[in-house]
Amino acid sequence: MGNLPSFGYLSLRVDWMNKTKLFLNASSLVLLGFVSWMTGCTRQENKYDPPPPPAVTTALPVRSKITPFLEQTGRTEASEDADVRARVRGFIQQIEFEPGEKVEKDEILYKIEPDQYEAILKSAVAKVAAAKADIEVKTARTNTLRAEVTRATKELKREKDLQEQNASSDASYQNALAASTAADANLKSGEADVVAAEANLGSAEAEQDQAQLNFDYTKVRAPIDGAITKTYYKIGNLVENGDRLATVVNDNIIFANFSISDRSLLEFMKARQLAAPENQSEPKTGDDRWRGKKVFLRRETDEGFPFEGQLDYVDQSGIESDTGTLGLRASFKNDDRQLLPGLFVTVRIPAEESVESLLIPEAALTRNDQGSFVLTVNSNNEVVQKKVTVGQTVSGWAIIQSGLSDDDRVIINGLQRARAGAKVVPTPKTLSVDAEALLRGRGQPNTETPPNTETPATASSATSSPTKTAPPAPATSETTPSPTTSAT
Repeated sequence: MGNLPSFGYLSLRVDWMNKTKLFLNASSLVLLGFVSWMTGCTRQENKYDPPPPPAVTTALPVRSKITPFLEQTGRTEASEDADVRARVRGFIQQIEFEPGEKVEKDEILYKIEPDQYEAILKSAVAKVAAAKADIEVKTARTNTLRAEVTRATKELKREKDLQEQNASSDASYQNALAASTAADANLKSGEADVVAAEANLGSAEAEQDQAQLNFDYTKVRAPIDGAITKTYYKIGNLVENGDRLATVVNDNIIFANFSISDRSLLEFMKARQLAAPENQSEPKTGDDRWRGKKVFLRRETDEGFPFEGQLDYVDQSGIESDTGTLGLRASFKNDDRQLLPGLFVTVRIPAEESVESLLIPEAALTRNDQGSFVLTVNSNNEVVQKKVTVGQTVSGWAIIQSGLSDDDRVIINGLQRARAGAKVVPTPKTLSVDAEALLRGRGQPNTETPPNTETPATASSATSSPTKTAPPAPATSETTPSPTTSAT
């Protein structure tokens, strides 16, 4: 107990520790205040640095002669398509083709059991021979009766002469007259028998012809030239008269059937009439306006319109009253069999003459509920929004009917960075149009930004220290349409 520290000593030690802690806290506060004062003296002013003008690509509208065209969808079909059908009843004995191979007209495709029809043919041939023999017999009898008529006629004349000379009795004359009358009647009967025999021969020959046809029909032949499908019946199957055995398709020429609305037809005819005076040509009249006209075709996966054909039929009944459409058909050579029957295709019919047009890339168009617009750059490099009227759009190009001039610098790339009234850094690009390529669905515009277009302003902004984001621009009365790739 005597070795333990006293309570007075412990109290002094606690007081010393508390004073030391208070001194350290006060020193920390003084140090923090000094640092804050030093920092406040060197703080920079919060100043907004606006970003440099955005870079855009501009191009002048292209003026070129463009051919108006009419475009519709349709379906293809083979120019010839014929079913191979059985003409007689019987069992199939042989199949003489492989599915998909080329066959020629009248080539034997099937052989149907011929025994029954061969027997019927032989019977018909025998009937014809019997009828001919009967005619010969009755003709010989008729000749005999004709000789009897001649003899009886002479005897009657002799008796008549004797009676006039009172050298013969009346009974002898009457007997001669009766014999002559009977001979005439027998001759007419014999001639009638010959006519009946000839009729029997005609009937027998008709039966023989039918029997010959049925016998020939046991060999089923190709109705047209073309490629044959797989057989629908196999060897040993019983087929009835009229059963479809296979189909032969000739697709060396493919038809594309399509329809156009009456409104589209009228607009197309108007475009052709407008093009004719400009090119100093007279529009054709009558059927020549359509028949033989050049037509282009595109399948669903094709780029452009690689197939060229001609219009070969226009519905002669005119506009269908129920649908308001006119039916047309175009034909295309198909020697390489790139077109198949039943394809869904797009058909384009160009007008004969071209029209002077102003074109811009379709991607440069924007639109909203007020119409179609383009963004242009004025002489002060400020963005100006212009409302335009758009005609057709073809292969990425838009035909501008009004709202633009040849010297307007149209923004074709960087639309998302351009705002009406704001400054931009334009980079010019020259565009060109191939009218023939457009007609075939090719010749899309190249709106990519040319290389090495980075300006000093944009380069310096990329390396400068980050600044605060610019505040939102004040609202203006002019509405900037959202970018889109289609036009109204």
